[in-house]
Amino acid sequence: MRRESASPLNNAAGDSPLTDLANPAPNRRLAGLGITFLAALFVSLITTLARLTYDAGSNPPTQVLLRSLCMMLALGGLQLLAGRGLVLPRRVLPTTLALGLCIFLMSFGYLSSVAYISVSLAVLLLYTFPLIVGVASPLLGRERMTWLKALCLIGAFSGLLVASWAGFGVLDWRGIAFALAGAAGVAGVSLFGGKAMAKGHPFAMNAWINLWVALAVGAYVAATGGLALPQTSIGWLATAAVCVCYTLGILCLFLGLTMISPAQSALTMNLEPLFSTLAAILLLGEVVGLQQWIGMFMLLMFLGISTLAGLPRRGKA
Repeated sequence: MRRESASPLNNAAGDSPLTDLANPAPNRRLAGLGITFLAALFVSLITTLARLTYDAGSNPPTQVLLRSLCMMLALGGLQLLAGRGLVLPRRVLPTTLALGLCIFLMSFGYLSSVAYISVSLAVLLLYTFPLIVGVASPLLGRERMTWLKALCLIGAFSGLLVASWAGFGVLDWRGIAFALAGAAGVAGVSLFGGKAMAKGHPFAMNAWINLWVALAVGAYVAATGGLALPQTSIGWLATAAVCVCYTLGILCLFLGLTMISPAQSALTMNLEPLFSTLAAILLLGEVVGLQQWIGMFMLLMFLGISTLAGLPRRGKA
């Protein structure tokens, strides 16, 4: 019979799955990479689907509130059905609040950005988060900055400039600011999410995190005139899909971070801009020019090289 402790979902608050994160077992690493791949796929669909809800009469605060409530209720319900409680130690609640702030920045910033700029530009700006992680990690003592990583950061930023210089339509500063706020939120999750999620069961932790997000956005919605619900069936279908993709995407992201390192997670999540751009082309008819593809390729190539340089070498502790 399979041991329950083999699953990250069954770790107690004091039984951290991060003990051997630097050198996880091959099967554990493969599972973590697969889960993070699914996170990239689910997350990549959110902005394109959100754009469809806005066209149907909804707005970013409404979508953030609905998907946060959906995730809170879904994971909280699963936690209770499994016979596990939702009560966390008092010392863990500040951690959920901090992660809730990161998720709020990511959710509200990213979804709001596509109300002002194209999905393709929004996802490109969101993926400045590996640059933030690359600069912050050495400052926090997480990893050493090498000349190769420094060159890769410069190359990735150059790719961002090439891609965003022209061809993405109107460069509204509001959309750019929202997308960069989202990038800051994802960077916070990448830097601190794995260790933080080890303090409690992932379902309970995510339920609390999304409770804080729902309370904050709910207060904003109440103060600004109420919900803006979709007015068409396509809008409602897109809203349901946003909620499902968000719930599965964020859960997979956090679960993956308990099984692989932040660097491995960031490398796998680099697939998300490609998925998002393809979704925008197929579902929204967005046009991405050759210059933008070249810039995106430069960005992802240098980020991939930088991340690979940070992976532990086989046979090293």
